[in-house]
Amino acid sequence: MITYVAILLAKPGHELAVTQFYQDLEPLMKAAPGYRGRKILRARPGVMEAEVRRVTPPEELKGHGHEDGPAGVQFVMVEQWDSVAERIAFSRGASRARSKDLFPHLLPQHSHEFYEDVTPQP
Repeated sequence: MITYVAILLAKPGHELAVTQFYQDLEPLMKAAPGYRGRKILRARPGVMEAEVRRVTPPEELKGHGHEDGPAGVQFVMVEQWDSVAERIAFSRGASRARSKDLFPHLLPQHSHEFYEDVTPQP
């Protein structure tokens, strides 16, 4: 089994359209050969920073600069497939025709790659 991870950035105000796109893709994925499942994760912008600012004294924060990244809401999709070939076949087939519906809602920053699990085993 292989793991595919895609990280995308929705344009500000477009996060619900991106959420809906990926939720609507689920029936096609379930029908795809080799598909084992996935998680769709949507960031909660500002939650981490607000909590750090709440619990960290101001003098300690001064030593830790913070650069704002691009505006938008990050999505992380973690998918499980039987093989790289089956994931690529899905991308080039059923999901390819729908991509035009997604692209207007995204910023250009993204990444996607296949990963291996290197978590230590007990």
